[in-house]
Amino acid sequence: MYDQSNTRKKGPVHGWKEPAVSPVVGIMLMLTVTLILAAIISGFTGGIAKSQQKPPQLLFEASMVNDTATPANSFLEIRVISVSEGIHTSDLKLQTEWKNQSKQTNRCVIIPNFVNADGKTYPLGYGPGVQSGDGSSNFGNYTLLAGTRMNVNNSVTTSMDAVLTQYWDQSPGGITDGTPIRIQFVHVPSGSIIADKEITAET
Repeated sequence: MYDQSNTRKKGPVHGWKEPAVSPVVGIMLMLTVTLILAAIISGFTGGIAKSQQKPPQLLFEASMVNDTATPANSFLEIRVISVSEGIHTSDLKLQTEWKNQSKQTNRCVIIPNFVNADGKTYPLGYGPGVQSGDGSSNFGNYTLLAGTRMNVNNSVTTSMDAVLTQYWDQSPGGITDGTPIRIQFVHVPSGSIIADKEITAET
């Protein structure tokens, strides 16, 4: 006898006449999604690795004297002790900060090749990493190496103003004996502070 309880025709392999999605199409879709995700993850991790590159290291000493008896002898000098690699000053910002007797903050940010009133960019560089030639000692034109000196002195009054603000020698309210002065070097490409030191002024 003919059994009419199951009259649906079955396909030769999958049991139904027409499968919903071809296995080949499914595999291709999976491969496409995998490749897209791999590209996104690769780009993301590559960007993180690039942004996490270590900035150079810098160690320095500094001293500042405000000679009220002979103002022309006043100076600020920074001496590079060591660097992990030569650091060109075009990649740096120099920041100074100090407070007067009224606790008001005076802050100065020195950027490379920002020309001062006398046509120079302070602090000027001397020694290793400073080439001979007109303008080579301007901040932004020399490289910091072990032994490089950076200097401003009050024989050019505007040089001290350019690095410590124009209020540094005011009386009262300027830098006096024992005034803390904070000096920071910022590595612009990485956005990192690579050196941070507080010194004490002398008179």
